[in-house]
Amino acid sequence: MAADPEPGPRRLALACGVHLHYQVQGPPGAPWLVLLNGMLSDTTLWAGTLKAFAADHRVLSFDSRGQGRSSAPLEGPYTLPLLAADAWELMERLGIQRPWLVGLSMGSSLGLELMAAHPGAISGAVLTSAVARTDFAMAVRLRHWLHCLEVGGPGMQFDAAAPDLWGDRFLEPRYAVLRDYFLKRGTLNEPLHASRHQIEGVLQWDFRSSLGAIRDRVLLLAGAEDLLTPPWKCLETAQGIPQARFEIVPGVGHAFPVESPGPFCERVSAFIRE
Repeated sequence: MAADPEPGPRRLALACGVHLHYQVQGPPGAPWLVLLNGMLSDTTLWAGTLKAFAADHRVLSFDSRGQGRSSAPLEGPYTLPLLAADAWELMERLGIQRPWLVGLSMGSSLGLELMAAHPGAISGAVLTSAVARTDFAMAVRLRHWLHCLEVGGPGMQFDAAAPDLWGDRFLEPRYAVLRDYFLKRGTLNEPLHASRHQIEGVLQWDFRSSLGAIRDRVLLLAGAEDLLTPPWKCLETAQGIPQARFEIVPGVGHAFPVESPGPFCERVSAFIRE
């Protein structure tokens, strides 16, 4: 086993040559909790949750290939199995054993891939906005996001994606701030090919036949106002996992950890304590 990794932002070179940006926080020796980013996102997604999670867990946050400060290879697409293999190598190299997984959207898909590929190696997972495939309606949305980025830049893409990503009560009073953040500092400034490869990788995904291989305890959360992955689609995912629990969260959209980080952390901690 590797020595307990030191805190602070770092980069690790995988065997394939991709460099992943990661950060470890929380008390050494505490149970591991691994945060899995959504598509077109980076580790700043978890800013509102890290303090609570790191109080009693050793927390790993990282950017997948094509995100944030990680490498963005020109070759694509970045498929879900490929991103999951990257994540597994990172965890192995850091000596992380029996972690809890916490994912949002594409990060939830990574969680499903990891649990099915490595039975018994994961303690459990809390997955938000988790669907088992990219269906026709979701594919139309994602292709529209990519088209807007290619023809109109990050601002047009943000306007196309924002109603799908956040509930109305969260988005309306924060729209200008969120838009400015993504234009100046956010993940929509990543290279165009990186955004394209992430979206193309998700477009190919269909995990329905593998759900039954997951034997870990899983809590699946769905925002009642989620337009991108509505609750009924997340329920289909839960029904395919033998030990899954499913909950609809009122008043939030697709990004529960961002819209309401306090209640989100409380649900995660309560499920882990059980």
